[in-house]
Amino acid sequence: MIRRIDHVAIAVRDLARARKFFLEGLGGRELYCFAWGEKKFRWTTIELGTSCFIELIDPLDPEGFVGRFLDRHGEGMHHLTIQVDDLEETDRTLRERGIPTFGHGEPFPTWKEMYIHPKEAFGTLIQFAEFDPLAWVNPGYIPAAYREFAAEKGGGFGKETWEVREIETPEGPAVEIRQGENLLRFSKERLGDFIAALKQLEPKP
Repeated sequence: MIRRIDHVAIAVRDLARARKFFLEGLGGRELYCFAWGEKKFRWTTIELGTSCFIELIDPLDPEGFVGRFLDRHGEGMHHLTIQVDDLEETDRTLRERGIPTFGHGEPFPTWKEMYIHPKEAFGTLIQFAEFDPLAWVNPGYIPAAYREFAAEKGGGFGKETWEVREIETPEGPAVEIRQGENLLRFSKERLGDFIAALKQLEPKP
């Protein structure tokens, strides 16, 4: 039912200060940052060591859920996220065991989620998520904790046709490159960086 603990989310008021602590102070590596205007918050994923990640969440608007959390509780842990292979199956299993869930949703094509309320989990908000981990890190790097998922996709390329298309994502226009089950997605503004990186791989004369 449970695949792994993916991350611990920490609510912060000052992202720059928190970044400095986790990146410079603790030697972390930033994997992804996304400002979700609709939900009035931003998340920043940081790799520490080779296990699960830290997710910094900071408010874009004091009326958003992160802003309200900070007003009520101050900075600190907001939730724990557990990755599962099948969210619906996990939900059925939990309910059969008398554990209620709430907040079921699919806010992104590569992310499904639900929660266990803190009152059911000893004061901890637990998020369960079914997702493609490699869709939530910046291209060009695979964290140690996610290498097994790259291997599941074959770690290579078959004979399927390459498909390249422009898509719209919550963070703006993006380019998606797909071959069979292999998928690479990055913001359109980084297309030049991607092409430059590919050129570096060209055989030297």
